[in-house]
Amino acid sequence: MIATYESIMDAALQLNPGDRCRVAAGLWDSVGSPPHELEDDDLEAVLNHRESEMDQDPSLEISHQEFMAHFEDRRQS
Repeated sequence: MIATYESIMDAALQLNPGDRCRVAAGLWDSVGSPPHELEDDDLEAVLNHRESEMDQDPSLEISHQEFMAHFEDRRQS
């Protein structure tokens, strides 16, 4: 059997929430560190800059649902 994203997700979603978290953590750990890991100070600077942008132009702010939909669309492309 060849594992596909769909077959793995279908199987994982049948697990209880605790086991799903263990699977997610195991997969995340298997990927290793992101290639461009930000230091805490760098991340703080990025967040402060983004907050400043939204304060200056509130139209830049998007909802959590819009944010998630954007990345779901990117993932499927």
